[in-house]
Amino acid sequence: MLITFTGRKSQRKFTTPVRYVLVDGVIRCFTSATTLWWRNLKGGSEVMLRVAGKEAWYRADAIFDEPERIESALIHYLALFPQDAAYHDIGLNKDRSLNEQDLARAAREVIVVEARPL
Repeated sequence: MLITFTGRKSQRKFTTPVRYVLVDGVIRCFTSATTLWWRNLKGGSEVMLRVAGKEAWYRADAIFDEPERIESALIHYLALFPQDAAYHDIGLNKDRSLNEQDLARAAREVIVVEARPL
């Protein structure tokens, strides 16, 4: 998916590729708190998403201060894309389950972006 948004200070358009999941009609993607682009979505912002070759307008919100909600979203996402656990520094146990301590830490460092159609 490509997400196109407007910089809050610069008013320039930016586009970045992200992996996404669709959950109950909401498009959800994840990024690290150390990246800068998600900050443009604090408090909500209109964005253009290009998903499967189709573009549409959405309202996107950055979730950055709700670790329990972020952890739940990560668990769902990593069940679909377990290879992305390494990207978030989440180790896997011998039974391939997520390491609980790593998951709790990641929930404080990961940003969830949720987008709903306008």
